[in-house]
Amino acid sequence: MGFVKRKTHEVLKVEKCLLGEEILNKVLSQLYETPSWMKLSYYSKRIKIETSPEENKATLIFWTALKPQKEDLERILKIKELKAIFYWMKGRRPEGPFPEDSSYGGRRVFKNIDKIFYYIQPGVFVQANWEINCAIMETLRSWDLSFEKVLDLYAGMGNFLFSFMFKKEIKKFLGVDTDLRAIEDGLYTAEKAKLNGRLDLRNMSAMEALYSAIKEGEEFDLVILDPPRGGCKELMRPLSEVAKKYIIYISCDAPTLVRDLLLFKNFNYQLIKLCLFDMFPQTYHFEAVALLEKKD
Repeated sequence: MGFVKRKTHEVLKVEKCLLGEEILNKVLSQLYETPSWMKLSYYSKRIKIETSPEENKATLIFWTALKPQKEDLERILKIKELKAIFYWMKGRRPEGPFPEDSSYGGRRVFKNIDKIFYYIQPGVFVQANWEINCAIMETLRSWDLSFEKVLDLYAGMGNFLFSFMFKKEIKKFLGVDTDLRAIEDGLYTAEKAKLNGRLDLRNMSAMEALYSAIKEGEEFDLVILDPPRGGCKELMRPLSEVAKKYIIYISCDAPTLVRDLLLFKNFNYQLIKLCLFDMFPQTYHFEAVALLEKKD
């Protein structure tokens, strides 16, 4: 595990990540010392260690061409900081957890923000830098926007949508995502935090959600966008019919963001705020959060 040297196929081994959490480095160092893992890692094209800070545990996830033997998994699980192991060979859902856990919540990692515990299944998208993710949430809340209905078009497991749940004046929260597992996690988090009353999470695409709102004649005071790197160019026209007041646009790709902000001007949206976050330290990448307001 490490970085591929430029213009070679040689992997530069990383024994300690200076930017990673302590629990991550503990697991990483012990994996190198576990023969069963070193054998499996040769057939694994992708490896992920997800941390659960509230438990001081981690979950190991890997994508492999070789089906692991039960004995190998048991040896790897001797690493006391590991909560569980999952692996993918094919399909949308992983094999696991190992060891078997009948508790639905026990399969997830936990993230805590403002006493809301986020429950996240292995493989469900979550921002890589959780501290910066929390900083973005705090920034969104600090803007103190006035709205009654909010739509999150790439809600995932409810990451940014839930950051507004404390606002009592909001009558409706609608979040959509194409990943059913993420929606399951969001509903599970909402149930545990007793947030179900005003919350509606649906397994559908952003485009489907917009045209559904248009068909029903529904508008939202705030629409949240955290699209893939390609941006949201194709959503502009239906979005302009649904987002009647504010748009919060979160982007990890600066050129795409600039393109889309210019396109938004054609639909009478004006850039009000723009904040940058060092989501990926020691790289040239950053996370941008833009606030747009619709002008009459």
